[in-house]
Amino acid sequence: MPYYIKFLFLIFCLILIGECRKHKSRKRRWSGAVESHKHGAPLTGKKIVDNTKSHKVKTDHLLRVDDHDFTMRPAFAGPAVPVGVDVQVESLDSISEVDMDFTMTLYLRHYWKDERLSFPSTTNKSMTFDGRLVKKIWVPDVFFVHSKRSFIHDTTTENIMLRVFPDGHVLYSLRVTVTAACNMDFSRFPLDSQTCTLELESYAYTDEDLMLYWKSGDESLSTDDRISLSQFLIQKFHTTSRLAFYSSTGWYNRLYINFTLRRHIFFFLLQTYFPATLMVMLSWVSFWIDRRAVPARVSLGITTVLTMSTIITGVNASMPRVSYIKAVDIYLWVSFVFVFLSVLEYAAVNYLTTVRDGKDRKLREKAREQSLSLAREQSLPLHLWHVPHRDRDGGWRRDLQRGRHQQSGRIHQG
Repeated sequence: MPYYIKFLFLIFCLILIGECRKHKSRKRRWSGAVESHKHGAPLTGKKIVDNTKSHKVKTDHLLRVDDHDFTMRPAFAGPAVPVGVDVQVESLDSISEVDMDFTMTLYLRHYWKDERLSFPSTTNKSMTFDGRLVKKIWVPDVFFVHSKRSFIHDTTTENIMLRVFPDGHVLYSLRVTVTAACNMDFSRFPLDSQTCTLELESYAYTDEDLMLYWKSGDESLSTDDRISLSQFLIQKFHTTSRLAFYSSTGWYNRLYINFTLRRHIFFFLLQTYFPATLMVMLSWVSFWIDRRAVPARVSLGITTVLTMSTIITGVNASMPRVSYIKAVDIYLWVSFVFVFLSVLEYAAVNYLTTVRDGKDRKLREKAREQSLSLAREQSLPLHLWHVPHRDRDGGWRRDLQRGRHQQSGRIHQG
């Protein structure tokens, strides 16, 4: 074999050995990086590990839930626990005049401090939980005063959020829909304005154990600008607070969410006022119909009366049965009286006309009898009897029948 072939084969072997060594070292470096990444070590730089975010630490152990009795409030037998509240109104669903209530969906948030829930954290980050932890710790027992129905939304899970900070501060938020009573005054309906109130209060803890307050004053209440109602204009929301006294239990802090509603009048103009006005004007048409057209005038009067009755019934069906007079009642009943009087007017005209015709008939018969007796005394022929006639002044006078001048002239000549 020639020497140059052996030399080329040797060079090829050396190159192959070098490439194999490079491949092994590169594979060793890649596998080491993957293993270090699996164990949680960063590829570059250093990262501080927060024990609160570690999966190895259980929540119950970190918050020491089992080490404390959470059936008692924080700082039991001490000063009252301050609980701040703020509310975000999501929607004002409906206003019912018949039931005198309103339905509102809102986010209710509570803020307080419970040192039993404090935990060590190197980054001072909070922990967020769902409603399952709420059943294991103490939370404020806030309820809605004068509420008829209320529930916490549970789609897809319970809309409850609990956020715990390392120093023991707690944020407890839930999404609630509540239907509460609203005392309404309909004396000016439909030109009225209603003020409704949603009241929040602790059920068990008096002001000596729990101090309920608005967290940021009037700014604790926020609303969505897109909230609107079909019949009402929402004028303003505002908050107040005061103490409520119960004779058997004591004083409690109570928070108020007040909002004012002004009713839109245009709907009632179209559905109530305009039809009632047209019915009154329609009843006046009967004054231009001949009094002898009895079917036309009677049917028109009865139709307008029944229509007004239907309008009044429809308005009262959507209103509560209050014992005082409403503004719309005054208008509708005055319109009904006008319509009813137009029917009575025709009845009176028809009656008076019938009485007058009866009197005229009697006068004609009486005058005929007198003419007959006079003719018999004077022996006048029948065609010369006196017949009563009405003159221009409306009185009655006696006159001879046709041809009376010629006959009377002959009589005088004879």
